Parts: sequence; C-alpha cells; structure tokens
Amino acid sequence: MAKQNGTRPVTPPDGWTPVAETRTACERLAVLGTTSPAPHLAAPVVAMVHGLEGHWTGWQPLAGQLAGRCHIYALDLPWRAGNHYRWRHHGTPAHWLREALALVPEPVDVLIGHSFGANAVLEHLATPGGAPQSRAAVLLAPFFRPDTLTADWPLYEAALAGFRQVITDGVRVGLGERARRLDSDVLAAMADTTVERIGPVGFLSLFLQFTGTTELDLGGVTVPTLVLAGENDTSLSEDRAAALAAAMPAATVRRHPHYTHFCHEEQAADVGQDITAFLTDTTAFPANKPISPIFSPPFSPQKEPLMTELLDGTLTTPVGRPRYEGANIRTWIGFKHFMYLTEEAVLQYFRERGVGAETLYHTYGLGLEIVDHSVSLPATLGIDDEVTAVVEPGRSKPGHGAPFKVRLTVQRDGETVTVLTGKIRVALVTLKDAPADVRPVPAHLEPYVVPEVAALADAAGHEPQIVAEGDLEAVLTPPDSNAFLWSWRIPYFYCHFSDRLQHSGYVRAMEEVVDRFLDDRGISIRTMLDERGWIPVVSRARVHMLADAFMEETLHTVFTVQEIIKDVMYTAAFDTYVHRDGRLVHTATGSIMHGYAVSRGEQAGSLAEFDDITRAALLGGAR
Repeated sequence: MAKQNGTRPVTPPDGWTPVAETRTACERLAVLGTTSPAPHLAAPVVAMVHGLEGHWTGWQPLAGQLAGRCHIYALDLPWRAGNHYRWRHHGTPAHWLREALALVPEPVDVLIGHSFGANAVLEHLATPGGAPQSRAAVLLAPFFRPDTLTADWPLYEAALAGFRQVITDGVRVGLGERARRLDSDVLAAMADTTVERIGPVGFLSLFLQFTGTTELDLGGVTVPTLVLAGENDTSLSEDRAAALAAAMPAATVRRHPHYTHFCHEEQAADVGQDITAFLTDTTAFPANKPISPIFSPPFSPQKEPLMTELLDGTLTTPVGRPRYEGANIRTWIGFKHFMYLTEEAVLQYFRERGVGAETLYHTYGLGLEIVDHSVSLPATLGIDDEVTAVVEPGRSKPGHGAPFKVRLTVQRDGETVTVLTGKIRVALVTLKDAPADVRPVPAHLEPYVVPEVAALADAAGHEPQIVAEGDLEAVLTPPDSNAFLWSWRIPYFYCHFSDRLQHSGYVRAMEEVVDRFLDDRGISIRTMLDERGWIPVVSRARVHMLADAFMEETLHTVFTVQEIIKDVMYTAAFDTYVHRDGRLVHTATGSIMHGYAVSRGEQAGSLAEFDDITRAALLGGAR
C-alpha cells in the first residue's frame, strides 16, 4: 500500500473551510476557501499556490490583507511539507496545478504563487495547452535562469547552497516567535534535519524546475503578471530579474530591499498593497467582467493611492525598442533616445505605484517633472534591440526631488549587455491651471512637491540678473569665451501641461545646438562623414533644469566647448536662458562628452584622433 504523501489533512483554522478534495496517482489534492464574504458576487477569484515543502496555511497573513476584496482559495498541492516526491513521476508542477484548479468551484481570475509554486504558475502560463488561463498572475520570489547562465556543476552547487538557506529561512518563519528563543545552533540543526528528510530527489525537483525556466516560451505569455522579490533574495538577483523582464514582456518585475523570500508571510501588508495596486490596472481586468471597487481603474477620481512610500523598491521592466527616429547614423541610436528610454522607465515606476503622470495631474494637480538627468553610455544601441530597464530609488534629500538610478540592458550573443547607466531626479510641480476638483496631496508624495522648478534646493545660486535686451549677446557670449549662441522660440510640441518646456525638449535642444555649433565651425556632421568617415559618438550627457521656461518664450541656448581629452573626446557646457521682464533667467544647465568613431579603413571601429583643424574648430581657433 502506498504511503500518504505529506502530512494528513488538518482541521482548517478559523476563517477557512474545505471546498474540495481528491486523490489521483496516489496524490492528494485539496482546495480550501475563506469564509469571510467578498464585497459582491462579481469580485475577483484568487487561487494561492504554496511553495516546495510549504503548506496552504502559509497564505493566512496575505489572505488577511486581501480579505473582503476578493474570493480567496488556497490550494493544497502534492509538494506540501513532508511529501515523498512521487508526484514528479506522474506529472509536471503545471499538471498538478491544473488538476487542483479544476477543483475550484468557480473560474479563477488571479493566480498567486510563492517560490516553487510561483514557478508552477509560470510553467502553467507558458504552456497553456488549452487549459483555462487566469486574467492576472502574481509570482512571489520565483526562480529564473537566464540562457546566459550555464547549467553546470558550479551552478548546481550554488543552487544547493541557496536551497539550504531557503529551507533554513522556512524553518525560522514556521517557528514564528519561538525562533527568537532558540539558539542559532539548534535552528541550524533543525534546518539540516529538514534538508536530510527532503533528500536529493526533493532538491532535484526544484533544480530542474529552475534550470527549465530558460526553455519556457515566456514571450508568448499574455497574462499580465506581477513579479515580487527581495533585493537580497538570491532566487531572483538583479541580473536574473532583468533577464526575466526581458524574456516576458507581460511581466512587471519589482524587487524591494526589505522583502524576504517568505515575503507573503513576513511582509504581508506590503505585499498586499503591491498586489492591490497591480490589480487596479485595467490591463489586468478588462471591462468584460465587473470587479470590486477597490480594483477600479487607477485614474478614477475617487481612488486613494494604496502606496504609503514612493521610494520603496526596485522596478525591472521592459521599455521596448528605441524609436525609429533615433537611428540617424546607420542603425545606431543617438543619445537622445537613450534618455527617452530612461524617462519612460521612471514614468513606469510611478505608474506601478498608482501615481502615474495622469493620476498626478487629474487627481492632485501636480506635474511630474524630470529636473535632472545624467547618463553614461558604455555600449551602442541598435534600432531592433529590446531594452530592459532597472530603476532603483536613491536616498532623497529635502528639497531635491525624488532620486533614481537607472540601468538599461539588452541581450546580445547570449549575454546581458549594459548600454546605459544614469541618474534621474523627479519633482512634482504644482500646476497653475490644475483641475478644480483636485484632492489633497498624499503624505508620501509631499516631500517631492514644489511650487516651481526654481524652488528646488539645488537651483539656488542661479538667481535672475538684470540685463538689457540689447546686451544679451554680449553677456552670453563674451569675447574669448568660445561660446556659441542659438536663440529660438519654444514651440508647443516641446512643452507639457499646456505651459512649460519639458525635460525631453531640453534634450532635443542639446542635440540640435551641437549640430549647429559644429556646422558653424566648419566641421558639420555631414562634412566629417563624407570627408573622413567619422561617426559622431556621445559617451556622457546631462540636463539639469533650474527654472521654468514657458511656451513661445525665446530660449537663448549657449554651447561652449571646454576641454579636449586625449585628442579623442571633447567636453562642452550647455546652458539655456530666457529674458523675462528685463531679467535673464537661467533655466537649465548641462554637459556633453562628444567624439567620433572611424567608420572605414584600417582604423574602423576605433576612436578618431583629432587633428589640428578639428582642435582649432572646437576651441575657437577657426571660424
């Protein structure tokens, strides 16, 4: 007679009731449901999938956070604690998950899986085989192997060490308050005993599921999926998170500094907020099914933000391909469109927290303004590259806005290549013509709100100067300054919020003033391409806003080459001004590092070395 697989069914705790149970291939499957009523019959149905050596009761803390918002079912699956791992000979984790879902008495809208259970959900999404699919999924602390990570013995040993750590953490979490009173050696011995009981077959079940993620067709998954993990959880390191986001466009990947591998138990309140915010997204719940008010579309005027902290964790998200407009030299992308992609990544960070630019505008009368943006470009970007962004919040300073670090990566020849590292600061500017029915700004956004860009702390020291209009050129381009002046009218399509020049407008201005400067000095881009085969290369750029510049004002743009570095690069300053009410207002400053690459001949691919003509043109010796 076959042994019972895992612990025997126990009496459900208060608030839960048995729904269904079956036995097949010597395995027991069960479904339990909460007894607390959902808001109404059309509320979303959630099924929770526990991890390896876990138990359905581990979902109680998170279920408590979601109670009253949806119908919740917990699945009791064959890989529960104490099982004998015979199930792996009779079906994949996705197979057993589908068998359990068939016991749920109503269609499941949301699948939430933890660890091994998250990977079972991932396999189910990627290999549907005609099985009914949920409308959204949440993966907590999943495992993922990029195709750049070879399945070799070092990986096996690293995975085994990680497995032991997860089991140790699981024992600690399972003991609750008792773990604090235990000697560390006793806790380690308990974990060792658990690992020995699980044995190599149990570990191999996890290892094979982990290594097999590379073979899943994640690009074909269309179910909106939220992936949550801790920044210190090795199961989904930064590189693996970026690779997962790149492989699975339907996924939003977020890593929080304080989340543990068992975040659904130890940080249940925060996880509950993350999930609830995600399920407000209309892409997760299309209009063909009514949903409860708490999952209403994020732009509803009645919606209160669910987040209590803005700078709360890292976001890894695909940002797509660069725009075709940016491929000006062959199929390479210019620096401007690198900066556009980082802008999109930061905007997505705000959207994921329920305070996207549209919500900020209509609900709180705030304009999301990128006020400082610096980038370093260590590698090229091609027109067909698919780009993944990692957005990491920094430590904010009073009066400086919300800081972020951004990294852009692409996949090339089986490797993850970083094409950009950068820093961005965002301010929330009070709008002059805000909607009449705006609501009070939430406390977690208040530190980043300013009445105007000039009110930021780092704009001090750039006070307007009294200058007569006839003296502008003399003031902005004094003799022997090597400064180049370009004055132009700010068009509406460089602006936003019907009012002022936006960050991307300054980036466009920087690109154009470089082009105008080089043409003025007799070394235009076309000239250098035709005569020398030199291709322009930008390795660094920065735009820092100091004050508002308004639609249809004249923007006086000053470009000044400052230094030539090793005869292969030059640095230049970028400054913009408006003349308003007799005062010269410094609206932005910035810098760029520029050079050339050789495109033909024996030196093709190397940096071009400046000759006397080029040096003289850049430094003002030739006009």
